[in-house]
Amino acid sequence: MEKVLIKRIYDLVMIISYISASDGTIKWMLDNDFENNLDKSQLLWDKDCIPSLLTCGSLCNSNPSCRAFFYHPSLKKCIGSQSYKRGLPSGQSMQLGWNYYTRSQECDGDYTFNKTLGLCFKIHPETKTYQEAMNACEAEGAKLIIIRNEIEFVQVCNALKAAGQLTFPFNGLRKTFTNGIAIWKSWNGQTTTYLEWEPGAPDNLGGQDNCVFFVLSAGAQYKFNDIDCSRNNSFVCQANV
Repeated sequence: MEKVLIKRIYDLVMIISYISASDGTIKWMLDNDFENNLDKSQLLWDKDCIPSLLTCGSLCNSNPSCRAFFYHPSLKKCIGSQSYKRGLPSGQSMQLGWNYYTRSQECDGDYTFNKTLGLCFKIHPETKTYQEAMNACEAEGAKLIIIRNEIEFVQVCNALKAAGQLTFPFNGLRKTFTNGIAIWKSWNGQTTTYLEWEPGAPDNLGGQDNCVFFVLSAGAQYKFNDIDCSRNNSFVCQANV
């Protein structure tokens, strides 16, 4: 027990030293509340012969895609990940000495950090048009939130329910046309394949329903529906950390 305590103190001293030596824009925190579900598809590297925690942290610090890293001081192994999803490498157990560090969970202003998504987000209850909402998010260094998969959809919907937000907030999707075919894209120009439409949607009911918002459907479950971009709705912003 004493050796474990000494090692933890050493790790904390090392990571504090690393923080003070950095440029102040990225902070790392020790987080050994593991789950055994590391998403290996999110790994950036698995390196041997890394001499120290500082060296491993520096590798992650210099890579904008790196959001977390594992370090094993005895094995001198360093594993970088672009996901906050936690777990131990290769089914190892915590007793073997793996430590896990994530970027700081601090968000600017009144944004809330979501570790599953690895981003900060904010629900705006005030209503704006789609473009006004985009401008408001950008003024805060953020963007309208985009949903790429079921995990992100569930996390955002849970946050909306917890906030009691029922006024149909915009997300970052818009309809474009390619050879006369409607395609839904996010503000970064990427085609969206995950579309959780409510039954009957999209219906282009107003003739110019080119934006997407969250709507409470049957069973008080959020779904997507299309809407005129000039309508005033609440909205959700996202910001990377």
